[in-house]
Amino acid sequence: MFKSFRKAKIVAALAVAGALVLPTTPATAAPVEITLSCFNDLNLGNLLKEWETVNPNIKINLKTADFNAHHDGLLTQLIAGSGPDIACVEVGYTSRFKAYPQLFTNLGKTFKADKLEKSFINWRWEQGVARDGTIIGIPTDVGGLAMCYRQDLLKKAGLPNERGAVSAATSTTAKLTSFAEKYVAATGKPFLDNVSQLFEGVSRQGADGIQFYDKKTDKIVEVPQVKKAYDLAATFATKKLSAEIAPWSSDWNQGMGNGAFAAMLCPSWLLANIQNNAKDIPGAWDVAQMPGGGANWGGSQLTIPKFAAHPKQAWTFINWVLAPQQQLKLFLDKGVLPTTPAVYKDPKFLAAKDIAYNNAPIGKIFSDVVMSIKKPIYEGKYQVSVKDAYNAAVGRMASGKQTPDASWAQLMKEIKKIKSLS
Repeated sequence: MFKSFRKAKIVAALAVAGALVLPTTPATAAPVEITLSCFNDLNLGNLLKEWETVNPNIKINLKTADFNAHHDGLLTQLIAGSGPDIACVEVGYTSRFKAYPQLFTNLGKTFKADKLEKSFINWRWEQGVARDGTIIGIPTDVGGLAMCYRQDLLKKAGLPNERGAVSAATSTTAKLTSFAEKYVAATGKPFLDNVSQLFEGVSRQGADGIQFYDKKTDKIVEVPQVKKAYDLAATFATKKLSAEIAPWSSDWNQGMGNGAFAAMLCPSWLLANIQNNAKDIPGAWDVAQMPGGGANWGGSQLTIPKFAAHPKQAWTFINWVLAPQQQLKLFLDKGVLPTTPAVYKDPKFLAAKDIAYNNAPIGKIFSDVVMSIKKPIYEGKYQVSVKDAYNAAVGRMASGKQTPDASWAQLMKEIKKIKSLS
């Protein structure tokens, strides 16, 4: 995304207390190859080229795998006493790895990473710190949550389509439901893409950073906000306000361009995917505020496993690639939302408007969301298992295999079993 900025000259000069700095490697140093293992390329293509120009003696070997396979394989490697030089860990899996801080290099003790803490969004930094205080990872990006919508389709339906007006008309879940009903009545087509994404986003709006786990007790709890999200998803499913197109399917991708739905919840990292699938309708999509308030969905940490062959070189790379200067470049090039809030004050960041989204001020919209968040979602050891159980319950209900009440009752039994593992 941000095609209009890709040719812009970026001269970053962010003087931040404790900020990361640009390292260089002596030309006489022996060549070293460090392995970076992740579930995607982190949009680092151009930065990797720049890195190897400045540091010709440290090559980055990027290896990727499917999301779950990457995390499962990484844990298997670490327990067996091996691992890459750098491994990315998505926040949904961070809880699993934070239970094994001994398998990672303590970035605070080894590289004094704690001195960088003030340069990052405080709650995102916290997501890379284990319960015993070990700093196992540095945050790469943040997933501020908003609602993307087809402003052209809303206009044709006779509904508000300007982003401020849409934000006001959908500011609560009750208003969102009413708005969706009006769209369906006017067009005969679904408003949302699917209720699984709706559930995920709304369930993340719980107070005090609680979704499935209570941080104080490290125990699984039932949270009113999560039940509210489930009930909202049930309403959208039973009233056929959503298309029920599975996320990440080919139909879902195509739907972003063919009008199969008019809106979808969109964490900032999803913008590039929407743009890629809506190339034929530039400016048709726009971005409104998330109904019900701000929330975060996603983000990763860069870690150095205990068994890394080249930990010093790995830290040198992390120190450079997550500096504010590089995060600004990555935002302007790929729309990756920075974790260093100093960037949010940069004129280039604030001036960024995306023609793919009707010239929406993407940086301003999503940074406002991120900075409104006070506490991150606390994710416990069995976070993935709990989340999968809830998603399955939503799926059973949305597909009509079970009534909302029956699916919820089954879910509670499954959650009870997971609790017994704690």
